[in-house]
Amino acid sequence: MSFPIDSLRMFCVLSETLNFTEAAECLSISQPTLSRKISQLEQAINVRLFHRGGNQMHLTPQGRMFLETSHQILERLDNTLERIHDSPETIRGDISIGLLHPMARFLSDSFFKAFKQRHPNVNIRLTTLHPADLTEMPDCDVMLSPMLPSDLSLVAKPLMHFKCIFCASPDYIELHGEPTQPIDLALHACITNTNCPRPNSAWHWVDGKGNSGSVNVGGGISSDSVDIAINLATAGMGIAFVPKGQVVEKLETGELLELFNGEYFSKGTIYAIYRTRAYLPTRFTVFMDELKAFFEQSILN
Repeated sequence: MSFPIDSLRMFCVLSETLNFTEAAECLSISQPTLSRKISQLEQAINVRLFHRGGNQMHLTPQGRMFLETSHQILERLDNTLERIHDSPETIRGDISIGLLHPMARFLSDSFFKAFKQRHPNVNIRLTTLHPADLTEMPDCDVMLSPMLPSDLSLVAKPLMHFKCIFCASPDYIELHGEPTQPIDLALHACITNTNCPRPNSAWHWVDGKGNSGSVNVGGGISSDSVDIAINLATAGMGIAFVPKGQVVEKLETGELLELFNGEYFSKGTIYAIYRTRAYLPTRFTVFMDELKAFFEQSILN
């Protein structure tokens, strides 16, 4: 009994999607080719792996057993190959990355240059996304997002935790006074975000003692961009609630002031989102691992 290792990979992907068209797209092969390979695999092991009926298919009991072993075989093989091919020159291919503009700007100033120097044969294609695009997977290999996707079949790997803070310019504080607790924000001009899964009429906060709360905010100005919200706050237009890592320089120069002495804030996570599959190309895993290590050392934490 013999069959190519690629047949196992195809079987694993099809087992996750349970859809020949979707699996073929993930594998970058034609649907007839995938169907033929799966049939050849079933013939080689003399086992029916899938029940097919109408528009539905599912694994047979024997298929579920074979899937578990296939995962183990592929994992051991991939780990071995990575140990054999451990130089940057052997990591090659394309990675398409979808991300919001502020994250693209930050990584373009820092991470991507060093990554390309380490892995010159990896081609990077960046696509900046609108926040409304983050609930579903766009046409990319990996999406960097501060939100979990609505599609539960997608994998969300945490890369970094970050903190959002309240900040305003000295000019705004001089004109309108400084709030002393979050409830005071209801009396101030707050720059709200128009691209949230839920209306951004309330800001939710926690403190270092484990307390939490929310306050209804408004102020007549909103934005769909963190960068623009920061610029508006710097211009004295109101109070912003933004990731601290993106205003560190303005805090250091005094263009913005962190309110409440940093006692109140919110927590967020940056995820790497990718399609479920048993096998990820090495370049994908290397990219995510190195980006996570970069975040752990960066000012965004």
